[in-house]
Amino acid sequence: MKDLITIGGASASLTAAIYGKRSGMDTLVITDEFGGQINNTDVVENYLGFKSISGPGLADKYVEHMREYDIDEKVGEKVVDIRKDGNVFEVETESGDVEKAYAVVIGTGGHRRRLDIPGEEEFRNKGVVYCAVCDGPLYQGEDVMVVGGGYAGTEAALYLSDIADTVTVVDAGEELTGEEITINEVRKAENVEVVHNARMKEIYGDDFVEGARYEKDGEMHDEEVAGVFVEIGTVPNSGVTDLVEVNDEGYIEVSNDLETGVPGLYAAGDVNDLGAQQLSVSSGQGTQAALNASDYVKEVKNED
Repeated sequence: MKDLITIGGASASLTAAIYGKRSGMDTLVITDEFGGQINNTDVVENYLGFKSISGPGLADKYVEHMREYDIDEKVGEKVVDIRKDGNVFEVETESGDVEKAYAVVIGTGGHRRRLDIPGEEEFRNKGVVYCAVCDGPLYQGEDVMVVGGGYAGTEAALYLSDIADTVTVVDAGEELTGEEITINEVRKAENVEVVHNARMKEIYGDDFVEGARYEKDGEMHDEEVAGVFVEIGTVPNSGVTDLVEVNDEGYIEVSNDLETGVPGLYAAGDVNDLGAQQLSVSSGQGTQAALNASDYVKEVKNED
């Protein structure tokens, strides 16, 4: 029986675990892997204390810091259900194991959003890519396409501009969004072309991707590319329990103190509907959720 279980392996969950332990709670972290989406980030330049660090490098720092507190871990398993029996939460993993705690912080983040167009699934890992940092080097000197003109899309385009021969950014909006410093670098890159107000329609090829088709101003356009990098945002990993309410986009609804509608059950970071999806926000929410959980657990124990 634990005081606190945090679910997830990145900034929100691990920060919550550290603050939980520092608050005197017996704490357990459950995650399928450490790092989450930060492992797909080339360089982090907006996280206080690190002028520039690779995404995987920062993830390693998270784990190193968390382990300084001798926090219990269950790694390599996904949580498939969270139930509540009286004042006790039951957290079940895919292996069938059940861990119990007085409070739980869901910090499961999200996963890459799909295009859902013909050819996407057929050519997955055969030219359709969801991680520019992971697979970008395989496209040295090739012509590639980035789908998406937001934070993820602009970062991917800038990263690929140093690897690929040409980069075509297909953006559904009227202008690029994200960090202005990244957008300016993308605009300056001579081998990057941005196509606005365009919608992806198909990815095609034989054994591997050979091209992609998009629609702009009512006309279809074909582009010969060896790789299509899908960077259109994330979908929250909120399906770990039926206890919580989610909004139309799947984000867990929380109050300002990060609590769901269930006392003792909190959601922090990219999985909830509160705040911008940034590392610093996730860490801050993990802190707040853990401190609020500590107060809750003390009350529950006093009742018992």
